[in-house]
Amino acid sequence: MEERRKSIVITGRPSSGKSTLISKLVRRLEMLGFEPSGVITPEMRKDRSREGFLVKGIRTKKERVFAIKEREILQTNERYCKHGKYIVFPERFEEVLREEIQQKADVFILDEVGPMELACSKNLDVKWLKDILNLQSQIVITVKKELAEKLKNILSENFDVIFRDIDKDGFDLSYITALEKLTGTEAFLIDLDGVIIDSSEFHKLSWFEVMKKRGVKFTEEDFKETFGMTNELIIKKFIPNATEDEIKKISDEKEEIYRNLARGKIKPIEGANELLEFFWSKGFKMALVSSTPKENIDFISDELGIGKFFDVVISGSDISKGKPDPECYIKAIEKLKVKPSKCYVIEDSQHGIEAGKRAGTKCIGVLTTHKDLYDTDIKVENFQELKSILEEVLE
Repeated sequence: MEERRKSIVITGRPSSGKSTLISKLVRRLEMLGFEPSGVITPEMRKDRSREGFLVKGIRTKKERVFAIKEREILQTNERYCKHGKYIVFPERFEEVLREEIQQKADVFILDEVGPMELACSKNLDVKWLKDILNLQSQIVITVKKELAEKLKNILSENFDVIFRDIDKDGFDLSYITALEKLTGTEAFLIDLDGVIIDSSEFHKLSWFEVMKKRGVKFTEEDFKETFGMTNELIIKKFIPNATEDEIKKISDEKEEIYRNLARGKIKPIEGANELLEFFWSKGFKMALVSSTPKENIDFISDELGIGKFFDVVISGSDISKGKPDPECYIKAIEKLKVKPSKCYVIEDSQHGIEAGKRAGTKCIGVLTTHKDLYDTDIKVENFQELKSILEEVLE
């Protein structure tokens, strides 16, 4: 039996974030190698006041004024209608939309279906909507609440409809649902320090000791700025004249101090084991990806008994460049034999998020150690929150 195409329908009250969600989704799909087409209808603003709406083609980049505030008698031969305080030009919307429908695309996106797009009516029996339904691509549509049920019923004849209400489900769940249903997931690439364990204090103390022994100033701020980098890069940064032999000696000494400090005291971050069990039970591939030396990963795996979860382990011993360089994640993806767009990176640092995105993956930020992460697909405070979201969206 042929698999039915997916249609993601998102609704919400005005200013609930529907257009913001669509803009974020378009950017991410393009970064992941997809070729979306469709239209968005962003606001036109002047001095913080909304003056109207544009219609923009995602692929063609064509842009026209779609609706403007009614201020005076309009002198035009164009067909227009009135909706509330706006004068609407339906043919401009349809013109941009028609050109987008003609584009070959993986995903067609329409933001949004409402009275203005329907020529100041609520009649969904329009040619352009039928043309969209005849496309062979997946579809994402935002819709005014009063039209949501009717649109869902129309779409359900040809599509598997996934529905989200931002007001009820929230922005993150609505967004990640759309992203997941369009891209699919086969693997999770998981950082170690700050994600599965929090051993930053042991690392910090071991760096303090080896640097102090050599008369090198190394502060708390230095530690934060270099966290996630390889030992070699950190040593070269603070001891630029160190030879290769000296770098290895300092690195080995630092890690031995770290293991001695951490032995018997290291614990998984709350919820980490349960999340790993969840991924494992669902059959997802997993890679442990860290700039930590292999000896430390083996030590932590033995201490916590987590080695069974991972199909691939990438350590600092396997890479020449630390995060934010994507080398570690690219190697993990190659070993797992999956597409980058079908992977999530789970990270707690901005360097790690950047590395994941540069490797072409989706990114989850966990705010266990850094609260100011940005450019993620979603951010969560803890693993219980993440597990709750993923249970809703993963197939």
